[in-house]
Amino acid sequence: MSDDNFSQNLLEDSKSYDTKNRWVPQVLDNSSPKLTEDFIPLDAVQREVKVLLNKLTLKNFDSISSQIIDYANKSKDERDGRILREVARLIFVSSFDDTRYCAIYAQLCRIVMERVDPEIIDENVKNTEGKFIQGGTLFRKYLLNRCQEEFEKGWKVNVPVPSNEKRELSDEYYVAARAKRQGLGLICFIGEIFKSNMLTERIMHECIKKLLIFKGSPEEEEMESLCKLMNTVGEQLDHVKPNPHEQMKSTQLDRAKAKKYMESYFDRMEEISKLPNLSNRIKFMLMDVIDLRNNAWKPRREIHNDVIKYYSDYIKYHIHIYYKN
Repeated sequence: MSDDNFSQNLLEDSKSYDTKNRWVPQVLDNSSPKLTEDFIPLDAVQREVKVLLNKLTLKNFDSISSQIIDYANKSKDERDGRILREVARLIFVSSFDDTRYCAIYAQLCRIVMERVDPEIIDENVKNTEGKFIQGGTLFRKYLLNRCQEEFEKGWKVNVPVPSNEKRELSDEYYVAARAKRQGLGLICFIGEIFKSNMLTERIMHECIKKLLIFKGSPEEEEMESLCKLMNTVGEQLDHVKPNPHEQMKSTQLDRAKAKKYMESYFDRMEEISKLPNLSNRIKFMLMDVIDLRNNAWKPRREIHNDVIKYYSDYIKYHIHIYYKN
């Protein structure tokens, strides 16, 4: 599948949210925000939202998310959605720097989409009927445009190997390592916003197909991204658990079709894992994901813990019976 087809599919997927046309930069004119008492410069929004994002934890999630939404809602006095767009950008940039926090940022995106002022518009963004895309749908479009652009770029890097005796790491090593961390973080974030029902199942399948289709030997970065994505969303794509969000059921594939796709993906991954020129690191990574699916997406350590708990309960029960008698 070509990148052009992938891009078109993502744009078509947005139809269910009335978000077909991509944002086009405009010349600032009379669409600039009105100078009201609530007016706040864009650079001030950037500073304040960055501070809030740095403080975000599960413990203070409600408080911080409400404050971020308050800043996003200042876009109501604009005609180009610049503050809302900037809030979407800041959340996006923060989201994939560390994979440990991808889920909480995806949760934040979902809350912003649901609670942002529905009257916010961008006069450059319209649906197929020529109407302005507004509020949460507009925020979602800004966010998904960012995801699409970065996903298509990829994150191929060459991490330099230290050559001196002390094995000191160069600046280039840290730059490359950061690029890799952020690349895998992006994949994880895309998976998490899918799990938050901001992306449809069809688009996740397109992402996987794009990573699986290559000529000759696969790029290690793409295989690593594939494994990260499967670890994040594989259980949902396999329809192991029902989707709790009623509004997304219309976009779900039926179980039989989803299973067919997943079987084809894992047959392909099995073939790739047997390629002679594939590094052992990627080979074992692929095998781990295959093994995870064979165990119904339940890590072996969890199975091991369940077995221990079963025998522990079994022993406790019989000890209880012994002393009771």
